[in-house]
This record gives sequence, structure tokens and C-alpha cells, in this order.
Amino acid sequence: MSQANKAKLFAKLHVTGSPVILYNAWDAGSAKTIVEAGAQAIATSSWSVAAAHGYEDGEEMPLELVETIVARIAATVDVPVTADFEGGYSDNDTVLAKSISQLLHLGVIGINFAHRAM
Repeated sequence: MSQANKAKLFAKLHVTGSPVILYNAWDAGSAKTIVEAGAQAIATSSWSVAAAHGYEDGEEMPLELVETIVARIAATVDVPVTADFEGGYSDNDTVLAKSISQLLHLGVIGINFAHRAM
């Protein structure tokens, strides 16, 4: 399924009165198992991804490793994938935009991140 079709499917999963349930994967294997159990979409959790790879949550894991893991998850499953991108790994809007573009290029259809107080 194309990334555009995954994005359309993800939008259709958001139905008033019937919330979409997103199961958190921490690597490609867990994502595949979750989909095989019937999930229609996958989310990542910054904490679970970090912990599974020996890091603390809070952008302690190198960005390149996050990108590698997210790319493997998106390539392994044929359902929409949305990624938890913590605080965006930058306070600079240009750098943040580049990182978000990279994640989209890697195959995710959604990104959530928390605003950082400056």
C-alpha cells in the first residue's frame, strides 16, 4: 500500500464515537506482531523505543537511530505508522522541519511531538 493510501486509511480510522486504538511498537518485530494480531495502524512510543534500545526517554537516543528504527517499522508493516518524535530533537524550526520531512520520507504518515518550553 502506498504512503498516500496509508494516510487516507489512517484518516478514515478516525470516526466520531469510535476512537482509533493505536498500539505502540518499539521495533519492526513488535510492529509486525501487533499487525498480525489485528491492528489497523501502528504508533511508536518514545519511551518504549528508547528503553528497548538501552536509552532513557527524553531524546537520549541518537536521532539517526530513531530514524533507522522508524524506517524499519514503516517498511515492515503494510498499515499506517505514526511516530512519537518527543520534542522534535531541535528548538530550531528549520531543523525541526527537516527532521519531520525525513520521517515522512522514511514512510510514516503521522508525527506527534511535544512543544518545548523555551
